Amino acid sequence: MTLKKLIAQLHLWLGLSSGLVVLILGLTGAIYTFSDDIKDIVYKDRRYVSTVPNHKRLPLDTLLGIARQSLGEKHKITRAELSQDPTRSYMFRAFKINKDGTGYWNYYQYYLKVYIDPYTGKVLFKEDASKEFFTIVLALHMNLLLGDGIGHFIVQWSTVCFGLLLLSGLVLWWPKKWKRKQLKQNFAVKWNSKFKRLNYDLHNVLGFYVLFPLLIIALTGLAWSFKLTTDKKSKVLSDTTLTTKASANQILTQALAKSPKTAYFLYNFPATKSGTVNLSAYQSNTHLYDRLQYRFDQYNGKLIQTSNPMASTALSAKLVALNYDLHTGSALGLFGKLLAFFASLIAATLPVTGLIIWLKKGKKTEKPQQKHTANKIKQTKASKSIVTIY
Repeated sequence: MTLKKLIAQLHLWLGLSSGLVVLILGLTGAIYTFSDDIKDIVYKDRRYVSTVPNHKRLPLDTLLGIARQSLGEKHKITRAELSQDPTRSYMFRAFKINKDGTGYWNYYQYYLKVYIDPYTGKVLFKEDASKEFFTIVLALHMNLLLGDGIGHFIVQWSTVCFGLLLLSGLVLWWPKKWKRKQLKQNFAVKWNSKFKRLNYDLHNVLGFYVLFPLLIIALTGLAWSFKLTTDKKSKVLSDTTLTTKASANQILTQALAKSPKTAYFLYNFPATKSGTVNLSAYQSNTHLYDRLQYRFDQYNGKLIQTSNPMASTALSAKLVALNYDLHTGSALGLFGKLLAFFASLIAATLPVTGLIIWLKKGKKTEKPQQKHTANKIKQTKASKSIVTIY
């Protein structure tokens, strides 16, 4: 067996073993690419306030109290999304998962969101986010609705297979001779050809054109799967000798003074008694890499640590910061998101076209002349049989 035939066999069996998962990941990835844009249209009534008054927003502590009352004391608020856009609402989230739970509905103990008008304190909308469409799409993309155990494992290693499929596909696509006729076959889809040839071109040619975007998507996905994006920070703790907690508004005011041009804050409440209040100050609504990280003592409200991933001299730190934006294409703005969208759609078709190629392999389509000759031979044999009988 030649090396190319061996690679072809590898390509085949990797495709058959991971094809269904790749199909699901491609479709869900394409849908989720523009999730925020779609939410701004579909969920406009909850994400935006009806009118912007002349007075300032209510203190964060007041809004936090309203959110707690709305969600119930049994549901601990873990995060708040605080947009600095005067037309946007504030969102408070109560979130708790069971990492050992198998299946989607056993994974969330609760996942609730409440949207509040920051000027009036009016509750705009309260939702069970575990039933929200894009939450389900994301869970399907990350763990196939099977939970972190089984589902994450399947997605993780299917992504590894997909990366190898892309590389082996490039080897199989590579022209034997870089001549005009050969290059035309490798770079152009023959749209007026018969189904078998058209299907082959859709797999071979389109697969080549999205190869490099899909490699980036696969590699950034693997960085999450194998936890290569976890920031290694020094252990910073709050002063547990104190008992009274700092005002949430006091902490937010400090962060806003440090970064007045922030587009929105993610205010993460401490999970433990010694934990810190972590604020991510995103400088843009369109990408995540441009952000400042603040850590505050939850008791005295003092700023303990500040970090800017993109200001780091280490290339690895910058790649970690860029990981999500590279994965979704938002690092390149609208063009990058469109590229990621179409690449993901084509990725979803590759297992289908590849399976058809395998099923139709060896089944040659007869030309009209060949078919006519074959029918003539059959008729002659039939005539001879009749003569023999009589």
